[in-house]
Amino acid sequence: MERCLAVVYENGSVSPLELAAAAHGHCALVLVCDPASASVRSALPLLRETGTVVTYDAGTPLEETAARLRELGVDGITTFSDLTIELTAGLARVLGLEFHSPLTAALLVDKHRQRARLAEAGLPAPRHGALRAGAGEERVREAVTAVGVPAVVKPRRGAGSRNTVLVGTVEEGVRAVTGLHRAGEPELVLEEYLVGDPSVAGRHWGDYVSVESVVNAGQVTHIGVTGKPPLLEPFRETGAFFPADLPGPVRAEVLEATADALRALGVSGGITHTEFKLTADGPRLIEVNGRLGGFVNDVVGRATGFSLLRTALDCALGILPGPLTVPSPQRVAYQRFLAPPMGARAVSSVSGIKEARALPGVRRVELAKSAGQPVDWRQGTQAFVGIVYGDAPDHAALAERLTLLDTVLCVAYETQTAAKDATTAW
Repeated sequence: MERCLAVVYENGSVSPLELAAAAHGHCALVLVCDPASASVRSALPLLRETGTVVTYDAGTPLEETAARLRELGVDGITTFSDLTIELTAGLARVLGLEFHSPLTAALLVDKHRQRARLAEAGLPAPRHGALRAGAGEERVREAVTAVGVPAVVKPRRGAGSRNTVLVGTVEEGVRAVTGLHRAGEPELVLEEYLVGDPSVAGRHWGDYVSVESVVNAGQVTHIGVTGKPPLLEPFRETGAFFPADLPGPVRAEVLEATADALRALGVSGGITHTEFKLTADGPRLIEVNGRLGGFVNDVVGRATGFSLLRTALDCALGILPGPLTVPSPQRVAYQRFLAPPMGARAVSSVSGIKEARALPGVRRVELAKSAGQPVDWRQGTQAFVGIVYGDAPDHAALAERLTLLDTVLCVAYETQTAAKDATTAW
């Protein structure tokens, strides 16, 4: 009899099409979702083709949704969005299914609580503080002073570098916190700004990496380390590649620190995505995400043939064979994001698509925006105009290919302060 998996769906690291492909011939899907969410509403036609849809809203009792899932005979439950990790944990508890415990789920999605727990466990978390809307300017000023400047201000809950800014003075911090509260971010965290060392990974690459891990019955298996191109101001990702280009001792250090962090947070199962800043004093833990990382399934899969998404489904269903054997990477697979500059307000034009598709190793060029459509850097990684998918035989070739790609593919933008025909090249 085919197994049945409930996926609590929201905007996150997996699309309905990816879910359908991973589950095909493997398990039946039940998609649990809130149609009031804009991302869910737009995906509903695809979700209904992917599996059985169970809807809920803000007023639906947890037990009511759980009862519906019990009637459908679900054998496991998971999610791929930070927005629904706590709901999924609650449903798993009521249904007696494996997932993060409610306490672990809370630690994974709350950046302030997570850093406090990591610090308690003796892990080198950055200095941090939390601020709620209505705290008052004096309280904000005290918090920024206590954390120190420069500092990073970001939503206490959220992903993809949304509304994340760097402040260089206490007064900048006060203005940023006040502005974000007014913009609808009720809870924020302030964090010590970790200064990256570009020499650790190399001049072509960003000063941060992520570790992709599988946890099964408390046993941690590291799939590998994902590298990144340099960030775009203020803290927006411009792509990912697997495997990372790291010295062996640094790689060993981030893997060990990841396992320590997962134990400290009580993670006993599932896929995790743990981020590190590469500093002159060694790797510093940024945060642990209790779900598959965005864009990671693709680059890991194309580099190794190993499906992290299928593994996540098996983890949730309790059928993961152990121990895991991860094939060695046969190539360096990458994604390159076309991200707008901070001053951009709309796409003016996109050129060089045909030429980009003809470059060595380029597999696909996807555009998410066309001329005239608005862009907003505050949406973080989700603000990209397009994605280029490709691969290279090694990291030296990857660096050359990304440089060539940047000269061929160009997005021009209408800017905030310029006339309508003024543009900024990507």
